[in-house]
Amino acid sequence: MKHETSVISARNLGVKFGRKHVLDGLDLDLPQGSVTALVGGNGAGKSTLLRVLVGALVPDRGSARVLGLDPTREGERVRERVGYVADRLEIQPRTRGREWLEFVGSFRRTWDPAEAQRLAELLQLELDTRFGEMSKGTRAKLALVAALAHRPELLVLDEPFSGLDVETRLAVTQGILGHLRDDGRSVLLVSHSTNDVERVADRVLVLEQGRIVRGGELESFAASASGGLDLESALLRGKLEEVMS
Repeated sequence: MKHETSVISARNLGVKFGRKHVLDGLDLDLPQGSVTALVGGNGAGKSTLLRVLVGALVPDRGSARVLGLDPTREGERVRERVGYVADRLEIQPRTRGREWLEFVGSFRRTWDPAEAQRLAELLQLELDTRFGEMSKGTRAKLALVAALAHRPELLVLDEPFSGLDVETRLAVTQGILGHLRDDGRSVLLVSHSTNDVERVADRVLVLEQGRIVRGGELESFAASASGGLDLESALLRGKLEEVMS
C-alpha cells in the first residue's frame, strides 16, 4: 500500500549482476518519520537496494523516488539530503579522521562543523587517528559522523553498528537515532542484530530473493502460536544463510 507521505518509494525495481537477479520486481514504501529495519540473508539484495536509493547504482528496470527525487537522474540532490553509511568505508590509510570529515564537508552545503565535533565527542571518536590505524569500530563511528553532520532528512545505513562496543551502540540507537525519530526524520537501516532492531526500529521489512516478502510494524513480528514469521526467525534465517553461503 502506498503511503501519501512516503520518503522512499520503489516500483518493480530490478538489478541483475550477470544472470543473477539481485533485485527482482521489488516494491517499497517507507513512511515519513519511521525507523525501518531491512533484514534478510546474505545475497538477498539489501546493500544493492540501498545503493540504488542513494544513486550509487542504476537499476536495470523499475523506478524509485527518494524525498520526491529520482536517484538515478538526481543523485547529487538526493545525497545532499540523505545521510548514507555504506557497508564498508574506503579511505587512504594515511588520511586522518579530521581531514576526511573536512573533505566530506566541502561537498555538503548544509555541513555543520560544530555538529561533526559534537558527534565525534559523543561517540568518543579520536579525529587525529589515521584511517589505516583505526579499528573496525572506529571506522564505523567516523562513517556515522560523516552521515549525520549535514543534518540529513533521511538516513540510509548499511550495518551501521558493526564493530561498535555495547556503550557506543546504545549511544547511537537510543541517543542519536531516537532523537532523529522524535524530530520527524526517517531512517532505513540494515542490521542482523535482534537487539538493535528491537531497540530502535518501529517497522521491519524482510527481503528475500530480491523482493520484500513481508513488512509491517515491529509489534506484528512478535512470535505467535500461528507459526507466522517473527523477527527472531527472520534474522536467524539470514544468519544461517550467510554461514552456509
